[in-house]
Amino acid sequence: TISKLGLPEDLAKTGLSVDEAASRLAKYGPNQMTEKEKVTIWQRIWHQINNVLVYVLMTVAVVSLIQAVTTPENDTTNQQFTASFQVALIVSVITLNTWIGIYQEGNAEKAADALKNMLSTDARVIRGGKEIMVPAGDIVPGDVCLLGLGDKVPSDLRLVSVSNMATGEAALTGESVPIDKQTDAIPVPDGLDPEQVPLGDRKNMSYSATLVAQGSGIGIAIATGDFTQIGTINRLVNQTETIKTDVLKQIDMVSKYLFVCICTMCLATFLTAFFYSDTFKGKALPSVNIALVCAVAMVPEGLEAIVTLTYSYAVKVMASQNAIVRALPAVE
Repeated sequence: TISKLGLPEDLAKTGLSVDEAASRLAKYGPNQMTEKEKVTIWQRIWHQINNVLVYVLMTVAVVSLIQAVTTPENDTTNQQFTASFQVALIVSVITLNTWIGIYQEGNAEKAADALKNMLSTDARVIRGGKEIMVPAGDIVPGDVCLLGLGDKVPSDLRLVSVSNMATGEAALTGESVPIDKQTDAIPVPDGLDPEQVPLGDRKNMSYSATLVAQGSGIGIAIATGDFTQIGTINRLVNQTETIKTDVLKQIDMVSKYLFVCICTMCLATFLTAFFYSDTFKGKALPSVNIALVCAVAMVPEGLEAIVTLTYSYAVKVMASQNAIVRALPAVE
């Protein structure tokens, strides 16, 4: 390991020099996992309102607002109050549905944040022959790291000295008990690449974000940041694409069909009111408002809320059967 890193054989005693550590930090980058580009609150809001049924509701709200503003104050038909109430009601429905959707999306992002919180904040290393504390982000390949009971491993390490050392690696391997560590080389079966050896069998290695459960040891950093095992998991989590479940796809399809039906009915209602109605004949704005009121009546504003409540109930039922569901749509 030492020779592959291009370092002297007495590295375990002297560690890297300050200059060499700075050079390697510039070459390999900080010991940090790359974060996924954060979705802004405006992007989340747009994702929630980018729906044909929401467009219908927003159109109705705009027309109602225009009617409320243009209606004379001495009007005795209460059209101003009705239009204002309609605007408030539609805005409230859209706001509630948007908040529910944003809240659900926020829960999905907590997985990557949880991985980040598992990382160590500082580390004990040997540099220039002295034991010092450095920020974990400054660890570079070739650093000699000292581990003790309760320490978080700052990077992927090849152990060169252990004293009754064991680490908890449940986050990586699923092993519920700590893994005893050794310094001897692990034999690789014929036909296998060393990278194909299961993590749980690499007992001369200690991995970033794992915890020292007993004993102590010394290891040489061989991978940092995104190149660690936990960094690989973080990269996969960040690359996960959000896909729509069958129910969500069916809701989108129903929304499109409803949009066509609503537009057809609105047009028919407008034409009837404008050309044939005794009350609204020849009056464009009132006829449009009547048509859009019919549209609001046909839009299932509570559809998303009902689906969410149904999902929540199903998750509760699954929990009673000892099955934990993290994302609501996955309950399908």
